[in-house]
Parts: sequence; structure tokens; C-alpha cells
Amino acid sequence: MTERARRIASVAVGVAVGATVVALAGRPQPDAVPPGAIQADAALILSGDVDYLRVAHASALVRDGRVKAILLTGKGVGGDSGKEMGRRAAAAGVPPEAIVVETESTSTRENVLFAAPLVRQRGWRRVALVTSQSHLARALGAARKVMPEVEWVPAPVPDAGTPDRARRLRVEEAVKLLWYKARGWA
Repeated sequence: MTERARRIASVAVGVAVGATVVALAGRPQPDAVPPGAIQADAALILSGDVDYLRVAHASALVRDGRVKAILLTGKGVGGDSGKEMGRRAAAAGVPPEAIVVETESTSTRENVLFAAPLVRQRGWRRVALVTSQSHLARALGAARKVMPEVEWVPAPVPDAGTPDRARRLRVEEAVKLLWYKARGWA
């Protein structure tokens, strides 16, 4: 293959990948269950909760009797820390016995992998997945791959920040979803 042909092929691949990312970023997100209709054994809250919107939503689900417990995941600081999110949930009125914390995961995939033994040990069969709207498709894909025996209830919160940030997150998540699918993780 000539140098010119290689460049043309590279550009064609780049355009195809770019078009795929744009298409994925603009696609409808998985249907969420209206908050008043959520009923589950527990809620799984993934790390990355920069404004603690996920914790607030899951805490309300517990207070309203829609879930019995919450499982918070993540190793890190702030919204990436299962421990900190657990403290926030307790401050929001979630009883200590309803809070389960996983503290070693550092990615969406690890959030789900490390949560799986805790979900299975407790016999939870229906779990609300609480994450941001832009993150939901990848998180659901990973959760269903790791724990196909669980019925997952999408329970997203709005993306934190400005509309520009939300658009950027949708594009980033489309790229990450492609990566997860290519690796067989979603």
C-alpha cells in the first residue's frame, strides 16, 4: 500500500469512528423508571458523584421505602469515595444498617465487579442503578455483563454542571461505551 493510500485509509477510519461517536452521543439514553415507580431490593450508586446528586436520589429512595438498602462504591475522594458518599447518605437520613460501602473500585467496571459479591451475598435480585444520565448506558451494560442474574432498574440523575459539560460528557461516554463493548465489558 502506498503512503497516500495509507493516509486515505487512516482518514476514512477516523471519519467512521468519529461518526460512530457522534451517533452514540446523540442516541436516546436507556429508559429510566420514574422515581415514584422504582421498587427494588437495593440501589447501587457508582462513584463519580461530583455534586452528590446520586447520593441524594438513592437516599430519597430509601426514605420513601422504594429500596431497602444502598450500596455505594469507590476508592478516592469526594464523590469518588464510597465512604464519603456513605457519610452523605447517613446525613440525608439513611439508617446505618441500610448503607453498604465498597471502597476499592476505581472505575465503572470495577464498581460493578467489586459490588457483585456484595449484591450476591445479600440475595438482591432487583437493583436500582443510580448514576448520571450520560453514564447510564455504559454502567447498565457493565452491570448486566457482570451480574446477568440481577434485574437492573435504571435510576439516573441529571448530569451535573452546565449544558456544555453535559454534551461533552455524552461524547466522552460514547467513546468509553465503544471501548467497553470492544473489550467485552458491556
